[in-house]
Amino acid sequence: MECAEIQDVLIEYPELAGDARAAMDAHTAQCTRCREFLEALLAVDAQLDAQFATREAPVAIAPAVRRRISRETALRRPSFVPELLDFVGWGAVVALVGLMAWWAGPLIPMASAKNTLTLNTALAAGGAFAVAALFIGLRSLADLKH
Repeated sequence: MECAEIQDVLIEYPELAGDARAAMDAHTAQCTRCREFLEALLAVDAQLDAQFATREAPVAIAPAVRRRISRETALRRPSFVPELLDFVGWGAVVALVGLMAWWAGPLIPMASAKNTLTLNTALAAGGAFAVAALFIGLRSLADLKH
């Protein structure tokens, strides 16, 4: 586990038991950064306990707070706007490249087979770009489902 993942678990250190507690103890024994993080968490916890030791919360407050937190942090459906803008942007790029190719087409002389080959190569590259842009745009829209 990386230190960031360890620190996420260390937040719940007082509630850890068994193997999870032993794994955290082993990591903090070797990692000064995580050990300092744990010490800071324990110091804050001790200060909060001392400050609020004389106050009692109603018994029903803990379940109510947990329900509220779970409701607030429930996964929300992501916004369609960024992916839609990606799709529109790629579509605009493809349209612009196609418009430039259409505009430049009559300007390219077709006097020899070599020029025809060059034009066909350019059109094939433009087509490949359009197909790639289409797949990128579709992938952006598909990301919305996940």
